[in-house]
Amino acid sequence: MTDPLADIHHYSPNLTISQVIKFFEKKALPISRPMVQNYIRDGLLPPPVNKRVYTHKHLAALVTICRLKGIYDMPAIKAALEPHLDEEGLPLETYKWLMSKQKQNRDLWLDKVAPNIAAEEESTHALLTMTHVAEIKNVIEL
Repeated sequence: MTDPLADIHHYSPNLTISQVIKFFEKKALPISRPMVQNYIRDGLLPPPVNKRVYTHKHLAALVTICRLKGIYDMPAIKAALEPHLDEEGLPLETYKWLMSKQKQNRDLWLDKVAPNIAAEEESTHALLTMTHVAEIKNVIEL
């Protein structure tokens, strides 16, 4: 999973909502104008600076919200992000820390959990196959 903000220094620190939406379109992340407005209304995202300007911190908050939406509901996301937001969104240092934790969790999942699930699935598949063979044998013997 690549970091959508890895090249953030190539983008202006003062973006309009249209530029924000284009940014996310380029990154193939599902963020729309109504979503941004809803996040602001619900307190997940600070309003734009001077009512028009979105900063890199807004982008960091939006990426984080986007990533967390698949796991948590909006009240949980708000509770997790609220202490870290300032008037312009999520500081990039905090964003980088959160992304490093996400990478650590992903690596842990791939190294520890996924192999166990795969092994369990193989065992379950073998057990189901043996059960079906036994059932077929019983039918044939009748």
